[in-house]
Amino acid sequence: MSINDLSFTAQLYGEGQFKYSIDDPRLPEGFITYHKKNFCTYFSIEESHFKKYGVLDTGCGPGKHAIVLALMGANVTACDLSKDNLIKAEALKRFYGLNNINFYQYDLMKPFTLGDSFDLVSAHNWMQHAETPSLVFVNLINSMKIGGKIYLSVYLAGTFRFFITQIARSILKRGDYQLGREMVKYFFPLGFKGFNNPDDICMENIFDDFFVPYCNTTTYETVLSDAEKSGCKLLSNIPDSSLLHNEDNLPLRVTFEKVANTVAHNSLDFNKPIDEFVSPKSREIEISIALASKAIEHFSHIDNPIMRVSFAMGLYRVRAETCNIRDSKLKHDRLRQYLELSLDPSSKAISSFYDTQTLHGIS
Repeated sequence: MSINDLSFTAQLYGEGQFKYSIDDPRLPEGFITYHKKNFCTYFSIEESHFKKYGVLDTGCGPGKHAIVLALMGANVTACDLSKDNLIKAEALKRFYGLNNINFYQYDLMKPFTLGDSFDLVSAHNWMQHAETPSLVFVNLINSMKIGGKIYLSVYLAGTFRFFITQIARSILKRGDYQLGREMVKYFFPLGFKGFNNPDDICMENIFDDFFVPYCNTTTYETVLSDAEKSGCKLLSNIPDSSLLHNEDNLPLRVTFEKVANTVAHNSLDFNKPIDEFVSPKSREIEISIALASKAIEHFSHIDNPIMRVSFAMGLYRVRAETCNIRDSKLKHDRLRQYLELSLDPSSKAISSFYDTQTLHGIS
């Protein structure tokens, strides 16, 4: 990640996702309980046994997941690119009075040099934002002992979330970010609570998907292939992914054990987003692809940031309104209505598309 990319990413997360992350330093009990269970499940270790292990928590952000691992008794080394994030992480460490956790500023695109080999490595929900995820993956594998385990949570391609994201990212420019922040309130005048999906439909998610410099999605097949080439074997179960387009969003979560030394990252495949428009699709999705391609062509040639950002915010509104619908046809029907309206030069269809009561959540 370049200096400019890093500076922009730090601004994006600093003004959004992590801005208020330590206003109340106590982590919610539900957050702690959920992630304790998640770590126990994916590392296949009982909570009381974590004290036996040295854990590397990577891309730690303001330190929340690293703190959970330390509360489980593990000896934790945590690292992040952002100095501002680490200031917040140190505040969490002081609040909980922990002495079994240390934070470091580190670029994991570089070969790993932070101490001894680790028993466990966690890369929870950040590696997709690296410029070259496969290089990060190799560096993480090299930080582990033979027999060590690595847990990955990354962006899974094929869901409705990343169909929407691909359209928006094909149109938006980095300079549209500040305008996007200002325009969110006009598209979500009552906020996001009414969508009943706070983890996936929120202010932070818009900017994470639409503006962060790298948003690399992948598949289980790609990750398994890369892991095998990197001297790792699969430990966790692989879910059925045949109905991904029914889903708004699903994380890709998987655990591997290191059984041999790694290969060079240039033989691996997790290096760019999956193209949501080219793999085999159902008929209704093929129609959406055709309309989305027309919209991308149309808005890419409009030198008007208000129109670009308005279109993208409308896309996110479509996603928000359909996030709890598990029917691909209904999701794409709604998306196609929006795309057709956006491509219609007249304004006569607007009042029939949006009625005021629905827009403002009034029943």
